[in-house]
Amino acid sequence: METLEATHSISADTTHAELHFTIGGLWNEETMRGFLFDLGEAAKPFMRDRTPFTACGDLRAFVPQNQQTAAAIRESLMAAKSNGLQRFAVITSSALLKLQYKRITEGLAVEFFDEPRDALAWLRR
Repeated sequence: METLEATHSISADTTHAELHFTIGGLWNEETMRGFLFDLGEAAKPFMRDRTPFTACGDLRAFVPQNQQTAAAIRESLMAAKSNGLQRFAVITSSALLKLQYKRITEGLAVEFFDEPRDALAWLRR
């Protein structure tokens, strides 16, 4: 059963210059901005060294967000792009979430995947 509790984890793979995160539940703008700040902190080594990087987001437990939260996500993605984000792999099978992310990631190199192994293979090509 799906839960609406906001959950997340963040890690950086410096060997492959990848930022990995898992996010789930329903978020509000304030808590999303806190998560996005933490995500930016994890990306700082790449940005500091001017290393182009990629991101892999596991959104299988995430649900579509309200307009304000989605706008905060888009703002963060555009900032990441200007700071070296090259590609973003999104793991989800939700058609509604894919539609929302297609809208908020416009202008970014984004692909959607059902399986993490496929997402990582695309990022590492």
